[in-house]
Amino acid sequence: MADLRLTIKKRSFPSHGRVRLHESRLSELRIVEGDRVDLLNETTKKTVTVTVIADRMVGEGEIRVSEEDLKSLGLSEGSEVVVKKTPPLKEKIEAAAKDANKSFSEGVANLDAAARKTGETVKTETKKAAETVKTETKKAADTVGKAAAKTSAAVKKGLKGNDDL
Repeated sequence: MADLRLTIKKRSFPSHGRVRLHESRLSELRIVEGDRVDLLNETTKKTVTVTVIADRMVGEGEIRVSEEDLKSLGLSEGSEVVVKKTPPLKEKIEAAAKDANKSFSEGVANLDAAARKTGETVKTETKKAAETVKTETKKAADTVGKAAAKTSAAVKKGLKGNDDL
């Protein structure tokens, strides 16, 4: 679709949702008076959809926009704005669905990568914990074995010294 870059002039009379455009520019946008166009602030990506009124009194490089619409766009008089024909609702919905699908797919991919990383971390940490338990269990078993040997030796010694049994 064709688009134009025009300089914004504030409308003299408030008319939210409507813009005035030189009638010669309508054919460039492939529209007629009463059609809707999107005004785009390229910096912030804010868009306002408005109805076009053809006006020979408006300069060919200008577009007359209401103060409310200027505020919505985050622009001021003298700024440049991109003007393009508003696509049919079906195209807007398809584009929004495509963007949503892309965002969803990226989110799923990020979630999958995070889950894989977490799984690897859990696997590594579990292996370390198992090694620690094994080492500490061996130490405990050795300590218990030494204590049992000492106790056994003490009992044997005690039994040898006691002939009354």
